[in-house]
Amino acid sequence: MSHHKLEVKDLHYNYPDGHEAVKGMSFCIHHGESVGIIGANGAGKSTLLMLLMGVLFPSEGEVSVGDVHVTKKTLPMIRQRLGMVFQDPDDQLFMNTVYDDVAFGPRNYKLDENEVEKRVLQALELVGILHLKDRAPFKLSGGEKRAAAIASVLSMQPDILVMDEPTAALDPKSRRRVMDLLGSFKHTKIVTSHDIDMIYGMCDRTIVIKKGEIAADGATSEILVNAELMEACGLEVPLALQNCPVCGTQK
Repeated sequence: MSHHKLEVKDLHYNYPDGHEAVKGMSFCIHHGESVGIIGANGAGKSTLLMLLMGVLFPSEGEVSVGDVHVTKKTLPMIRQRLGMVFQDPDDQLFMNTVYDDVAFGPRNYKLDENEVEKRVLQALELVGILHLKDRAPFKLSGGEKRAAAIASVLSMQPDILVMDEPTAALDPKSRRRVMDLLGSFKHTKIVTSHDIDMIYGMCDRTIVIKKGEIAADGATSEILVNAELMEACGLEVPLALQNCPVCGTQK
């Protein structure tokens, strides 16, 4: 299924003040991959996500989903193929009930109400919060809000899930539940996070960004144990591997 492929070619982006946030990034993500994107604050992760989703458009280069370039004209099609879960669920949940939030996307695309209901119930069941469908989103816990936000994206049946800091501000139990949930999806997944242990446990591939450029791209099991690389990029190896007698990393 070629439409699952996401390709970035020689991507550049300059903010109006002249700051060059993305400097010639190129990579390709294929169907079924689970890819972590990591970097220190200011490395360019959030700008890259906005370029992937068509919130921003590059100064140079291009983003393609399958054979379709991300442009203003193709955005409706792109937004059906790429679903993004925002860092703050409150940015994604704004209706009176969880059901209506999850139904918002399908209804916006004028789907039949029977199809809308089918998609909503499937998405809520998949994330384990079907019992909360009639609750007001603002009354949910942090983990429940995160699950509802993910369901609101899944109801659009995207090919690729893009997630910005999916475990941010969650307690340990909710964090584990979200990780298990995301790990169970067969979708192509792109995850940006400061939670290096989550990336280590969930993503097979990791792209490291430093000052708007790709510093490394490869197997997570090789990149995240490279203490020299991680330190050079303002990061640390996963806590689970620090002082590890097997890989030899030291805190």
